[in-house]
Amino acid sequence: MYAKCGEIDKARWLFDRTDKKNVVSWNSLIAGYLKNGQPKKCIDLFQEMQLGGFKPDDVTVSNVLGAYFRSRLVDEAIEVFNLIKNKDKVSWTTMIVGYVQNGKEEDALNLFAKMLAEGVKPDSFTISSVISSCAKLAYLCNGQVVHGKAILLGVDNDLLVSSALVDMYCKCGIIKDAWIVFDMMPSRNVVSWNAMIRGYAQNGQDLEALVLYEKLLQQKLKPDSITFVAVLSACNHAGLIEEGRIYFDSISKRYALVPTLDHYACMINLLGRSGCMTEAIDLVNNMPHEPNSLIWSTLLSVCAIKGDIENGEMAAKRLFELEPLNAGPYIMLSNMYATCGRWEDVASVRSLMKSKNVKKFAAYSWIEIDNEVHKFVAEDATHPQTEIIYEELGRLIKKLQEAGFMPDTKLVLHNVEEEEKFASICYHSEKLALAYGLIKNPHATTPIRIMKNIRVCGDCHMFMKLVSKVIGRPIILRDSNRFHHFVGGSCSCKDYW
Repeated sequence: MYAKCGEIDKARWLFDRTDKKNVVSWNSLIAGYLKNGQPKKCIDLFQEMQLGGFKPDDVTVSNVLGAYFRSRLVDEAIEVFNLIKNKDKVSWTTMIVGYVQNGKEEDALNLFAKMLAEGVKPDSFTISSVISSCAKLAYLCNGQVVHGKAILLGVDNDLLVSSALVDMYCKCGIIKDAWIVFDMMPSRNVVSWNAMIRGYAQNGQDLEALVLYEKLLQQKLKPDSITFVAVLSACNHAGLIEEGRIYFDSISKRYALVPTLDHYACMINLLGRSGCMTEAIDLVNNMPHEPNSLIWSTLLSVCAIKGDIENGEMAAKRLFELEPLNAGPYIMLSNMYATCGRWEDVASVRSLMKSKNVKKFAAYSWIEIDNEVHKFVAEDATHPQTEIIYEELGRLIKKLQEAGFMPDTKLVLHNVEEEEKFASICYHSEKLALAYGLIKNPHATTPIRIMKNIRVCGDCHMFMKLVSKVIGRPIILRDSNRFHHFVGGSCSCKDYW
C-alpha cells in the first residue's frame, strides 16, 4: 500500500522490520522503487534479494528488466532476460519496450519475431510498441505485417494500437492509410488526434492539419503541448506567420499552458524564415527559459537558409559551448562560410573541429526492397550491385540533362575542381537509393520510398522533382525535417523545408 501510494520510504522502513519476508514482499518493494522513479534502488534490492536466498519469479524479473532499461543498462537486461526459462508475455513485452525506449528498434522487431516463434501471444501493449519501432525506422512492410497481426488478434481497434498505427503510417509517408485508420477508430483521445495532425503537417498537408485541429476543438478536447508543436509546425511549413502568432499566444492565454522550448523553436523558425529575423532574435532574448541547444540550432539553421552570417556565428558559438562534441554546428557554420567563399574561415572551423576531436556524423539514405533494407552513403561503392546502380543513375542524369537539368555544383561546399564537384553532387546517397529502387521495381506504379538521416540538399531536391516528372512516377523522400512527396515535377513541401 505504501509503495503504491508513493510513500516508498515508509514502505522500505516497514519492509526492513519484517521478519518473515517472501517473494511477494520483495516484489512489492522492487515494483515500488520502479514506479517511484528509482531504478538504481530497484536493481540494488534485486541483488539483495538473491543474496538473501530468495528466488525471483516472473514478476520480479519483469520489474527488474524495466529498471535496467531505465538505467540504460541494456546488456545487463539481456543477461537477466536470457536467464528466464519460461518467458511469459510480460517478460517478452518488457524486453521489447525496453529496446524501443533505448533506440534499439531493430532489436525490438527481431525479438518480437522470436516471441511469435515461441508461441507467446502478444497483447495490445506489445503490438503498439512494435508498431512504434516500425514508425521510427519507417519500415512500412514490417508495419503492415504487424497491422495484419493486430487484426488477427482482434486488437486493431484498441486505442493504443490504432494511435500507433496512425503514427506509423504517417511516418512512412502513407497519409491516406493513416487517415483510414484514424477515421475508423471507435474512440479517439488527444494522442490519436495529435498523431494525425502531426502526420498531415509532416507530409505537406498543412492546411488539412489546421482544419483537423479545429475539429479537435469541436470535440471539446483540450489540446496539449504536443498538439501545438504540430500546429505551429504546420504554420511554419505553410509560411502562415499571423496564424502562427495567434496559435502561439493561445497556448498560455486560452489554454493556460506554459509554452515549452519546442514551441519557442517553432516560432523562431517561422519568424526567421518569414523575414522577421529581428523579432526572432528578440524572442530568443526574452524567453522565460534559458535557451538550450534546440533553440540555438533552430536559429543557426534559419541563419544558414537566410545567409545571416552575423547571427549564425552567435548561434554557433553558443552551441560550441553547450555541445562541444556535436559536429552539426561546426559543419553548418563551415558551410555558411563556404557559400560566401570565405575559405580561410572554413579552414579555421575545420581546424577547431580537429583540435577538439569532433567527429563528423555519417549521412546516409536507405530504401526498403522486398522486406530488406539497403543503406547508401555518398559515392557508395560497397553495395553488391554497385556497378548497375551507377549505370542506372548515369542514365537518369543523362535524361535530365537532355531535359535541361544541370547539377548545381555551387552547392558543393569544398574548394575543389569543377569536375570533382560534379562527381560529388551526382552521387549523393538518396540518388543512389533512387537508382536502386528503379532497378528493383522498374515498371511498378507505386511510389519509390527513400529515407535520409539528414536534410536533403537543394540539388537532390530539384533532382527528385525532375525525375518524378521525367519517369512519371511518384517519389516519397523522408529527410530529417519532413516528408517530400514528389509528383509530376512538384514537391509537397513547395520548396520550403
